[in-house]
Amino acid sequence: MRTEIIKRYFWLLDTIYRSGDVGITFEEINEKWERNDLLSGGCSYPKRTFESHRQNIEEVFNILIDCDRRTNRYFISDREELKNQNHILKWLVETFNLNDVVGQSKNLKDRIGLEDIPAGQEYLVDLLDAMNRNQTFDMEYQKFYANEKKLYRNMEPYGVQVFQRRWYVLAHNPKNDTIHTYSLDRIVSLKKNESTFKMPKDFSISDFFSGCYGIIKDATSKQIVVLKANAFQAKYLKTLPLHESQKIVSEDSEFTTFSYYIRPTFDFKQKILSYMGNVEVVEPLSFRDEIRMEIEKMRKLYE
Repeated sequence: MRTEIIKRYFWLLDTIYRSGDVGITFEEINEKWERNDLLSGGCSYPKRTFESHRQNIEEVFNILIDCDRRTNRYFISDREELKNQNHILKWLVETFNLNDVVGQSKNLKDRIGLEDIPAGQEYLVDLLDAMNRNQTFDMEYQKFYANEKKLYRNMEPYGVQVFQRRWYVLAHNPKNDTIHTYSLDRIVSLKKNESTFKMPKDFSISDFFSGCYGIIKDATSKQIVVLKANAFQAKYLKTLPLHESQKIVSEDSEFTTFSYYIRPTFDFKQKILSYMGNVEVVEPLSFRDEIRMEIEKMRKLYE
């Protein structure tokens, strides 16, 4: 599935979603299409193409674009599902369309800054398509800590995750029955296969990464982590929680204490260190000692 086709699907989804419960007529859709030079090239939106896109969106994303025959207005059948539950798809739609809007707004292109994902996105569309069809894939992969590329065959794509400007695919390797994350920017080549696999019915990527900060899931168990943040950093943590389990334990004019039920993995450790002197690990003591040792190693670098 080519990237341009995906962009058209996302544009159509976003256009109809924004029309709300009132819906939108095909004529209104066509007017918006014609104004989008990057997608339309200034040409009209053929009704036949629109119907094809509408059908494919239902097949690929399981979203029904319905039509009220009394008013001939199109609307998303379960708009609340897309809004509340399918947050990943909604984020994808908004991201693709924001980039599209910026591309069209020539007068604004030097005034809008977007966080770029440097590499790997060329494989995202193929992986999403393989996930939709439950197709396996082969890939050549180059780990940062290995000199040789490795070939992985018949990998089963369970999900994708973005973290700190990198896309990752969560894939099951039937050869050794393990599930690992692979960064798309380390994929050298990727090919979808005709063979299919049976996706576990109860699988959820959010459940898989439950208790994790980032994409590392190792043997570290979930535990209560308590952080103490100064008044300055606490404001940032309140408006953008570090993790979904974040709770305020206590606060005064100088400090706020937060608790988390989380796996204190390498990713989480890096995040804590990025706060410098604004955040202190209170407990567990073992994790506090890990942070202290890292700070000591950093100090020695500047002696």
